[in-house]
Amino acid sequence: MYFVTPDQMKQLERASNENGVSDYTLMSNAGEKLAGFILSMPCELSHGIVFFCGNGNNGGDGFVAAKLVAESDYPVTVVLMCGEPMTESSTKAYMELSGTAVEVLNLYDNNDKIFSKLSSASLIVDAVFGTGYHGDLPPQVKACFSFASRSGAKKLAVDCPSGCDCLNGNVADGTMLCDHTVTFANRKIGMEFYPMKDYCGKIFEVDIGILKICYKSVTRLIMRADMEFMKKIINVRNPKSHKGHYGHLLNIAGSKTMPGAAALSTLSALRAGVGLCTLASIKSVTELHASNIYEAMYLPLKENTAGCISATNEKEILKACKKADAIAFGCGLGTSEDSFELIKSILKNVTCPVIIDADGLNCIGTNIDIFKDARAGVIITPHIAELARLLGISVAEVSADRYNLVTELSDKYGITVVSKGTPTIIAGSNGFSFISDSGNAGLARGGSGDTLTGIIAAFAAQGLTTTEAAVAGAYLFGVAADRTSDKMSMQGMLPSDVINELPLLFKDMNR
Repeated sequence: MYFVTPDQMKQLERASNENGVSDYTLMSNAGEKLAGFILSMPCELSHGIVFFCGNGNNGGDGFVAAKLVAESDYPVTVVLMCGEPMTESSTKAYMELSGTAVEVLNLYDNNDKIFSKLSSASLIVDAVFGTGYHGDLPPQVKACFSFASRSGAKKLAVDCPSGCDCLNGNVADGTMLCDHTVTFANRKIGMEFYPMKDYCGKIFEVDIGILKICYKSVTRLIMRADMEFMKKIINVRNPKSHKGHYGHLLNIAGSKTMPGAAALSTLSALRAGVGLCTLASIKSVTELHASNIYEAMYLPLKENTAGCISATNEKEILKACKKADAIAFGCGLGTSEDSFELIKSILKNVTCPVIIDADGLNCIGTNIDIFKDARAGVIITPHIAELARLLGISVAEVSADRYNLVTELSDKYGITVVSKGTPTIIAGSNGFSFISDSGNAGLARGGSGDTLTGIIAAFAAQGLTTTEAAVAGAYLFGVAADRTSDKMSMQGMLPSDVINELPLLFKDMNR
């Protein structure tokens, strides 16, 4: 399944035009599919259907559907919410209402009659603003939506609920809460973000005749992470294989005050199938975990006065990096200047993928140009506050435009970015993006990020590309968390419980 941004939807429409499919043909197809959906709804329609239609092509979709529904002998009213149509295709669709049983009312002329129709309607169809709309709703539209929202009618959005931003999921005040959304060609990425996700109701995706060849014109396609993709990239183990076939991970993690992060990232990497894992940390941390994580190897390092790994260990760490197939850096590491010096050196010298999380990102701060020096693939896994620090902007600014910011960061530096959140966005260094909606609020606790980093790093060490490792790690971590919450509870589950669920998840995947 592909998601699209509003700009990508425009690219698809332009490509369709260039391949002989006109805007009006797309509109006719959309209106026919919309009418078919309405007529198949398991609700009584005899009390009337009211179409709110804007003056653009979204309104045109509504005009086409209104005409077809009326031809099935249902009482249909079209309300012109922004005056008469302004585009060529929507004007043509509007003119075809002439001579039909559809009653046309203008919001600015017939308020009392409109409110009477809304009070008795079975269904209200929102075809006012399309996927490119953002900002505030016009006052009279907002007032009409407010009245409609209080009616007992079902609400159906055409392509998207008017007032929702289809890029970032923001919702304008006064937007109508819909029971269903019929969206055309592809889901819009904003539908995966809250609060828009709550306003769409159940989403139905319908084909309107956009040719497959048109998708080649779209830059940075967005795909949904799912189990089908997982099974393509994660293979069942060969019975003739040995530990060397599954990679060696060097996990540079832990400090005096955060030894647990080193344990969680190491354990999750082992449970995700890495052949060998070496934990590089200060001596007190390696001694602590050597007594209970038997499958790992350990590289004890000197600590600085802050209880973090000292930069004086640089040569020893770089020597260990040469034996690794992937490096994880940052879990519980602390934010001393030494950490920054070490990650700079690692990026400049190592030739295997580097996964940077938590304090690894925090010590970089806004010095993100160091990614230009990287000799190999880089995966970063910021939550929203870490992403804001990297970009030198506020959390609110990130929230308002997270998808664009993440993809721009990936494109600028050639890195894979895992933007943790609801949903998680993965912007791959290969030019593709993924959305992962697995996981739940049970992960909203310390240690979850460390666990995710270990899983991603394990997949990178096993030979997956940086994009594949990031997608697989994010998605399967979420699936394991969902399975854990089903067995336990979101309130009581811990990241260590999710780690213990991983082998059971892989068992089911291999059946």
